[in-house]
Amino acid sequence: MRAVIVDPSATARLSLQEVSSPVPNTNQALVRVKAFSLNRGEVSYAQSKPAGSRIGWDIAGVIEQEASDGSGPKSGARVAGFVPAADGWAQEVVVPTDKLAEIPDAVSDQDAAALPVAGLTALYGLERGQRFLGSRVLVTGASGGVGLLACQLAKLMGAHVVAQLRTADHLDVLEELGVYEVVIDREGDSVRQRWSASR
Repeated sequence: MRAVIVDPSATARLSLQEVSSPVPNTNQALVRVKAFSLNRGEVSYAQSKPAGSRIGWDIAGVIEQEASDGSGPKSGARVAGFVPAADGWAQEVVVPTDKLAEIPDAVSDQDAAALPVAGLTALYGLERGQRFLGSRVLVTGASGGVGLLACQLAKLMGAHVVAQLRTADHLDVLEELGVYEVVIDREGDSVRQRWSASR
């Protein structure tokens, strides 16, 4: 089995190498990885981890071997998961079943792999607020992974979403998502872009 390994002699200190196949504990499923997402924290983390370390939190794939304790998704199920051991950038990985969720047919492996860290960060941040219906919610850094998901979740919660951006590069994406208003900060100046309040 191959996995991404911290390798100080390689570009960005990462290389693809042969490793031993993982063996699941009773509450873990063995997942054949179809896609994984790249988080800035993982790449930063790789710069200081010792040689031979593995990285990777977010994965999507198929259950190759379900957990022996009977918990979690069954063999053959498509799943997304958060890998607490941070060794998800591999062909196979073991994941505790409470860190796995089945993927609906309409969601691609690539999209599902981007959800665990960014999606849960956005959700947990929004859950700290109350009464979103009809409220205005400001999402800073709205063009990043967490920001885009926070915009979508806040809108689903009934909020009028105001998105803050550094540049106008992603205005079309935010308009497509139905963001109510955008504030672009350019070197201390604020430029506002408003769409129809009916969005």
